[in-house]
This record gives sequence, structure tokens and C-alpha cells, in this order.
Amino acid sequence: MKRGIFSRAPIGASLVVASSLIYASYGVWITLMGNGFGSFIQAAIRSAIVVLLLLPIAIFRKELKAVRWRKDKWWLVGLLVSSGLIAAPLYYSVLKVGVGLATGVAYAGIVLGAFFFGWLLGKEGYTKDKWLSTILGVLGLGLVFLPSSGRLVILGMLAALLSGVASGLNLVVNKYISYSASQTTILTWSATVIISLPPAFLLHEHVPPLAQTGRWFYLIIYAIVSLLASFTLISGLKLIEAGAASILGLLEIIFDIVYGLIIFGQRTHPISLVGLAVILVAAAVSYVQHYR
Repeated sequence: MKRGIFSRAPIGASLVVASSLIYASYGVWITLMGNGFGSFIQAAIRSAIVVLLLLPIAIFRKELKAVRWRKDKWWLVGLLVSSGLIAAPLYYSVLKVGVGLATGVAYAGIVLGAFFFGWLLGKEGYTKDKWLSTILGVLGLGLVFLPSSGRLVILGMLAALLSGVASGLNLVVNKYISYSASQTTILTWSATVIISLPPAFLLHEHVPPLAQTGRWFYLIIYAIVSLLASFTLISGLKLIEAGAASILGLLEIIFDIVYGLIIFGQRTHPISLVGLAVILVAAAVSYVQHYR
């Protein structure tokens, strides 16, 4: 049994890397959407679109089964809480502090959250390669964002950190909850809708009119990309540990900077480039260990 799990680990790691490439485009779509949507209402609408897209496919492929409310109640509570604290804070943070900084702080939270909750809930061991990857990942993050440290916006930073820690918890729950990748994805995005709607109405958040087709177009693309990223990540999580997945997810920072350079003409400070190289090494350590 163990041998079968490890034989699938390279596939799982590759899926997580692919999800990082897709997740990195989040900053692009958020930037293009601008502040036309409120943070919570965009999360609710986008999540509802994802569920509507995936649900017919899951039904057709017969990938859904009855939810075991009593047996899985704590996993479902974790899914509900974590899903509701990811999208809206990240959207707010990207608009306030920028794509790169928001992503970096969020991933620092993801690493801490995934390793902590993986140890607490999944009894995952903290191996030597994880320690090495964590140290290198944190060092790389520090180097990447050191040149930007003078322009921090505290509230935006806290929002990104909250989103990251919640994502770490979400990684662990998605791995250990006993449903298919399709059903887990549907449950995750449905939880986001449930959690995001009440604050959206309480805060009277703005929704742009349908006449503003550009904003709605980018939101729909954002939803489709979110579906692809989420499904790819959850599929990979079924094959490798959540902590290792969080380290591989650090590659999103590199992809974010590449997207920023190509699409928005954003340039990277030389110190940040050194940090990117360190992050690549951190991801490679985890990847090679799982391949072995």
C-alpha cells in the first residue's frame, strides 16, 4: 500500500506545481477586475460559478456520494471556516499592497498553516527535508520581498496572512476528507458561497451593473481559472502530504512575478531574483524527496 502511494507521489507533486502556475494568474484577474466588486461579493459570485460549472460534470461522471455529516462534521467545519477566509482577504490584499507582496505574505501563511495543521490534524511528520524546505522557503521569501519592506500596508498584510493560514488549513482538510476530488472541490467552493454572502449583504458591497461587461468577463474567467486550479491542487493533494504541497506552492510567487513582467511590465529587484532562486531550491528539495 505504501509503495503504491509513493509511486504516485511524482504525479501528485506535478499536479501541485501545475496548480501553482494556474493560481499565479489570480493576481492578473484581480488586477484587471479592479475594485468594481466588493471583496466578499466577488468571492461568493465566483464560487457559485465554479460550483455551477463543476456540478453537472460530477453528476454525469457519478463522482458524488452522500455527505457523512456526523462522521465528517469536524472536517466539514474546517472546510467551511477555511474556505470562507481565503478569497475575500486575498482580493482585498492584492488591491491594497499589490500582487507580489500579497502573494508572498499569503504563501508564508500557507507554509506555516499547512505544516502546523498537517501535524495537528493529519499527524504528518516534520521530516528533515521539510525543515530544509521550510528554512529555504522562508529565506527566499525574505529576500524576494526585502526591497518592498518600506511600502507595507499593515491591514493588507494581515489580510494576506489570514488568507494564507486559512489556505494551509484548507489544504490539510482537502487532503484528508474522504471524498473524490470533484466532490471536495464542490464542497470547498460551496462553503465559500455560504460564508461570503452574509458579510457581503451586511456591508452592502458593490456589484457592477451587467453593462460593465469587462469586469464581469474577467470575473467569469477568474472563476474558470479558479476551478482548474482548485481541481488540480486537490487531485495532487490526494497523492502527497499537505506540507510538501505548500512548499511546492511557493513556485506561485515565481510565476506571479513572471506574469507581472510579461503582462504589466513590472520589473524585479536583483535581491528578489536571488530569493526566487532560493525558493526554486526549496521546492526542488520537496519534489526530489517525494520522487525518491
